[in-house]
Amino acid sequence: MTSLLMVLSKDPYTTETPDLVLDIGLDATAKGSDVAIYLVEDGVTAARKSEFGDKLAAAQAKGVRIFADDKAVLSRAMTGKMINGVEVKEISSLLDFIMDDYERVVWF
Repeated sequence: MTSLLMVLSKDPYTTETPDLVLDIGLDATAKGSDVAIYLVEDGVTAARKSEFGDKLAAAQAKGVRIFADDKAVLSRAMTGKMINGVEVKEISSLLDFIMDDYERVVWF
């Protein structure tokens, strides 16, 4: 089984990139891959309790793990405003994921 980490730095309100990331992640999960999305910069707004947040929650229910950068969460005042199940991590976790945990990494 392949492991795939997708790093999302764009918000779902100004670009369609988050929808693309979600489609790729769900397709890879359906094919048996271990998939995670790591939200950085404006990407953390994708996890806001909203229509797109509901899409992320549905992806979690299908096995996609969602991580968010702690500094981006704080700087965008997202604490307490995100969907359940998002794992807030220090940015050093991203380096560990890239170097050790995931076979494939794509940055959007």
